[in-house]
Amino acid sequence: MSQSKTSFAEPKPNFHHFDMPLKRRSFLGQLGLATTTTLLPARWVNAQDLPADRKIKLRFAIASDLHYGQNNTPFDEYAGNMVNWINKEQQGKGLDLFFLNGDLVNDKTEMLPELRDKHLSKLQMPYYCIKGNHDYLGAEGSPTESWSKIWGYDSNHTVVYKDYVFVMADASVHAKSHIYRAADRHWLKSEFDKYVKAPAIFTLIHIQQRKHMTQGWPAHGVSNPEEVPKAEAVMELLESTPNVRGVFHGHNHMETKMWISGERRYFFDSHVGGSWGATKGYRIVEVYDSDEMVSYQVNAEEGGELNRDQL
Repeated sequence: MSQSKTSFAEPKPNFHHFDMPLKRRSFLGQLGLATTTTLLPARWVNAQDLPADRKIKLRFAIASDLHYGQNNTPFDEYAGNMVNWINKEQQGKGLDLFFLNGDLVNDKTEMLPELRDKHLSKLQMPYYCIKGNHDYLGAEGSPTESWSKIWGYDSNHTVVYKDYVFVMADASVHAKSHIYRAADRHWLKSEFDKYVKAPAIFTLIHIQQRKHMTQGWPAHGVSNPEEVPKAEAVMELLESTPNVRGVFHGHNHMETKMWISGERRYFFDSHVGGSWGATKGYRIVEVYDSDEMVSYQVNAEEGGELNRDQL
């Protein structure tokens, strides 16, 4: 596993999922849980209850699963749509950063430079890419033999912007495989320790670390018997690091919701390409001058929001 670099962007357990703001007592009753059970820290209130006059001091977007180059799909159209959607966000309320959270291509590493130069170069804000399970590296000596040769930073990488920290962790393998890996806990811990005084850490990992289809979690999580204990150790670290305010996953094209484990919120963002999945879209995170934070999933194909939750 390669070591990360840190860059500074230029300006330019109870496990449940939610489709809407929490109505605690009725929701817990429906689950058969005691209504005195505490699921959420006190800072978490309904996103709709935030003051209307709040000002945004940080705004970023996350999309995933473009699957550029997938056979029998209009992948060039999908890439162009994604860039247009994100640029419209920039032209509207503004975006500080954009993250493409894995599966940029579909088993065709040689197409990564084309995607970068033909489409991503048109983005109107700084952007960063997280390695997904379909983003295999090329042969030794090729332009795509390492993540850093393509993007200028390693597949484990940290970005600091306006004192906020974005930790991008690699949970993929180096060649085609059906094994989903745990992120490197040692590396994550070292990054979290560096930024213990940061106002917030946002963690991006393409593959959910909770075991596939366990304890109410969705499909396509870590499932290999050798990887599951390592992934659970990553979950424990995420949930015991106080300033980790949100964890963001791609990979599952059907999921657009928020899930809770311990005192941590985990967000999915559907997909922007590929041959299957829910409505195409992306996720927005807004940090306000009050330091409250909201995330919502955008239905890019039809317009509007699918959900809105506070971090």
